[in-house]
Amino acid sequence: MESKPEIHTLAKNSLNQAESLSSDVKCVEFFFGKNNYINIEIEENYVKNSEIGSDSGVSIRVINTKGSLGFAFTNNLKRKSIEKMIKNSIKMMNAGTTDEDFKNLPKQYTQYPKVKDLFDINLKNLQIEDSISYAKDLIKICNEDAMAISQSANFLSNYAKYYIFNSHGLEAFSKSTLCNISSNIIVKDKVSKETAFGYDWQSSRNLKSIDAIEIAKNALIDGKKNINRIKIKSMKVPLILTPNGTISMILGPIASAINAETFQYKRSFLVDKRDEKIGSDYLNIEDNALIDGAVGSDAFDGEGVPCKNKKIFEKGKFLRTGLLHNSYTAGKEGIESTGNASRGSYTSVPSIGHSNFIMTPGDFTKEEILNVKEGIILDYTGDSPNISTGDFSGLILHGNLIKNGEIKESLNETMFAINLLELFEKIDAVSKEFKVYGSFYAPYVRIKDVNIIGSAH
Repeated sequence: MESKPEIHTLAKNSLNQAESLSSDVKCVEFFFGKNNYINIEIEENYVKNSEIGSDSGVSIRVINTKGSLGFAFTNNLKRKSIEKMIKNSIKMMNAGTTDEDFKNLPKQYTQYPKVKDLFDINLKNLQIEDSISYAKDLIKICNEDAMAISQSANFLSNYAKYYIFNSHGLEAFSKSTLCNISSNIIVKDKVSKETAFGYDWQSSRNLKSIDAIEIAKNALIDGKKNINRIKIKSMKVPLILTPNGTISMILGPIASAINAETFQYKRSFLVDKRDEKIGSDYLNIEDNALIDGAVGSDAFDGEGVPCKNKKIFEKGKFLRTGLLHNSYTAGKEGIESTGNASRGSYTSVPSIGHSNFIMTPGDFTKEEILNVKEGIILDYTGDSPNISTGDFSGLILHGNLIKNGEIKESLNETMFAINLLELFEKIDAVSKEFKVYGSFYAPYVRIKDVNIIGSAH
């Protein structure tokens, strides 16, 4: 039972059954999802696990006139199992609590935006034998380098399709492919005996752009760059963020802070900051779901609401329309959903997520941004900010000293401390160059006068 007519019939019958079981039902949603995947895991530079699998199922969401929610799902597509699922959802709805903030499920839409290249037939038809070749490339690069002593890596391909129906007449269908590859390589200096790790990853909608050799080589370069670390004294200097650093210090925290649910519960450091200029003119961010072939793109979200391009920050100003909503949080605020309902599978109700989260590139070259007398370049910190307050202090796990525009020794036992609002104000340069990591588009960013805490005496 996977053809469109069969699923369409099942959905209509399920919606009708749910509405017939309770006169108190306000709206119903039916979701069908299928996911085919190949997963290969490398540990200690050997293939430790390879699997091919498929998961499919349906779920139903029912909400009554008081806003009480009932949700149930099943991976058994036989009639009796689906009928039981529907009855269970009604029972949970009747036993649930009143929620005055729930307004309604999305209305029916007559058209959706056209977004190209989200599906690759080569990825859909990929076989386990072909996937192993990517793993072999990763292993080969690690084996051939004298400084590389071990590698953990992963290759994951995915073909997904899903259907969304609701009792307001909404009908939406999507199919897409995705491939992820990553490499984490440990390197060792033969003289000093010091070790370090390097990491790189890639995510793409199509198989042709996946390059296992480049990913492993980048991980090696990253590891070697971070070996033989030095301690430094505390200082107040420019902090230059690599694209990875920009994701962890700017894009990731903002994506969390503008989640409307987080915002409405007042757990965001951006509460009461809408329509205010809180960053420099270089802070320009958008959430764009309509980029052809991009990992974060789609024609509609996890509730069937059309996706779009949304401006979040313009010249440092946090726009009033800069929150990401699903239908629940949008109804609570009395506006239309922004098309950011996120749904991992049929086993969960929609949450909120970003699409392609982009920091607009600037006018500086990478070399111009690095051209400081003394500074720090940060690529990776394993720490996260406090999203409620914006306070961010963490260890610089991958970072280097900069002297006279040149990247020098890697850092050991070095930390930073800054509030994100202060960080936004201190951005004084953004690069033309940028990198795409999954659904993040990140340039190099320079932040002036950041407190760096060193351990050298």
